[in-house]
Amino acid sequence: MKKIILSIMIVGTLFITGCGKKEEVKKAEKNTVAVSLSKEFKKEIKESKDIEAVANKISQSKVIVPKTQVFTIGEEDYLQGFKEEIKGFKKAVGIAPMINTIPMIAYIFEVENPEEFAKKLKENAQLNWNICTQADEMKITIEGNYIFFIMSPESFEE
Repeated sequence: MKKIILSIMIVGTLFITGCGKKEEVKKAEKNTVAVSLSKEFKKEIKESKDIEAVANKISQSKVIVPKTQVFTIGEEDYLQGFKEEIKGFKKAVGIAPMINTIPMIAYIFEVENPEEFAKKLKENAQLNWNICTQADEMKITIEGNYIFFIMSPESFEE
């Protein structure tokens, strides 16, 4: 008798929940620094495959309040914000505030396998890499063989 009741409960639960499928509710993304700059990256990388030029355009965005610098990264250079060294990219540039206590760092990478590389970035990212501060969010955007990676505050407004 217990087995019959249990079976009826399971079937009833599956029926009520749509045979185990749950509708995915999509949240609207907040218009944060990372989201805004990721959108700018997608637009700019479609127009130019020169990642340094794209980084320079992004660094001049009205979304970024502090003055920033764009720098080229070599394969042997250390990348801030990660638990382990990040290797395996063809080309890379970084975007960072001139004042290093602001918790923002962004990178644009050109890579062979963007999905695999993005996974490595996500697994090794540390939002609290910066002394006495911490980024609010991390975002990774892939466009072709290019990746835009950013850790930043949600906004620069206090």
